Amino acid sequence: MGRKEIAEKIAAGTVHVTRHAYEQMIARGIYIKQVHEAIVNGRVMKKWPDRGGDRLAIVGARFNGDVIKIIVKDCDVPRVITVCWPYETGD
Repeated sequence: MGRKEIAEKIAAGTVHVTRHAYEQMIARGIYIKQVHEAIVNGRVMKKWPDRGGDRLAIVGARFNGDVIKIIVKDCDVPRVITVCWPYETGD
């Protein structure tokens, strides 16, 4: 799977947002729709193997032009691990 397939699953509501990602989204004022849009319009900046599926660092723009970074585990039900600004570490 890749970025496009992950975006399709998120659009269909097939996604797991970790508690950490949810807390980070609240702290930064980022909504799940913005995460979806950033994944749809963004690009994969880094990909690395992980147990049960690859992890992807996707960077994309929000509605206001701000860029966000999303770390997603690429598996049957994509798992949003964290959401942050691109200059922050998300691992």
